[in-house]
Amino acid sequence: MKLIDRYVNEVGKRLLVLQGREDIEKELRSTLEDMLEERAEKEGRPADEAMEIELLKEYGSPDAVATTYNPHPYLIGPRVFPLFLKILKIVLLSTAFGMTVVMIIKLVTQTPMMGSDFTEVLGDGLGNILSTVIAASGYVVLIFAIIERTVPDLGLKEEDFKTEDWDPAALAKEPDPDSVNRGELVAEIVFTFIGLAIINEIFYIPVFTDEFRKFVPWINAAFVTEILLDIYLLRKAVWDTGTRIVKIAMEAGTIVIAGIMLYTPNVITFSSKIFENVPEDSSVDIEVVTRFFDVGVSIAFIVVIVVASFELVKAAIGLIRSFTRK
Repeated sequence: MKLIDRYVNEVGKRLLVLQGREDIEKELRSTLEDMLEERAEKEGRPADEAMEIELLKEYGSPDAVATTYNPHPYLIGPRVFPLFLKILKIVLLSTAFGMTVVMIIKLVTQTPMMGSDFTEVLGDGLGNILSTVIAASGYVVLIFAIIERTVPDLGLKEEDFKTEDWDPAALAKEPDPDSVNRGELVAEIVFTFIGLAIINEIFYIPVFTDEFRKFVPWINAAFVTEILLDIYLLRKAVWDTGTRIVKIAMEAGTIVIAGIMLYTPNVITFSSKIFENVPEDSSVDIEVVTRFFDVGVSIAFIVVIVVASFELVKAAIGLIRSFTRK
């Protein structure tokens, strides 16, 4: 049965799964050996190489057999792909817009409106936009590839895609108050990953100061907790007491961090290097630009506090309702 052993080995090489590969190979070998033995008994002669070749040819090529054991042959599966495209568009547009704003600020503050310096900054800015968009795309692909393997098809079942049995009466049913919105969770994971990349200066934006960097470990902890919670909720598909308590604690921490940063001077601001190339006769009022940016940063922190407060209250209400339903 050397051919069967070689066949099983070829199938094993093509398996994408890591855990359970040995069990699959043992099961396949046992199945083929039983089939060969039955065929030999039926034909009334000992099994030989020709009989093995005939059996394996009927059973199928190693590629075809390995495919039946691979639960996720796609990097991003067809059921998750529409959501992937939607999130990718949002991420690319928002990332391109943000980097374009940074480029415009550099053009206004660092160069005259013509000449080689202007062209150089413009070229660097366009290059940064392209590289950042590519990097952001990579993050989205990576996240969805992980989700594809940890939360297969986002919990969608085959019957969810059958249209002939769809009943309009299902629209009248009230949604489960403890169910999660998987699309929102995926979007939150993607943007949180990008946020991690930005605050850790993987995408360089020249506005972070030493005061800001003191908060980076705390922000990282909050972001990582958010990602882990979202992945857990994706797998479980419903809120429970534990996840709501974690959500409340996390949002409370976010409010505290944002509140402290709001009252910390110069936590995010333009550095002096940004304005060092501004001509003295330039019409750009550096003080006005800086003040405008500082106000924008303060508004951003206030928005974070308001959103986190809303999420905290929503989680608290859900927690209270879950106790009253018991």
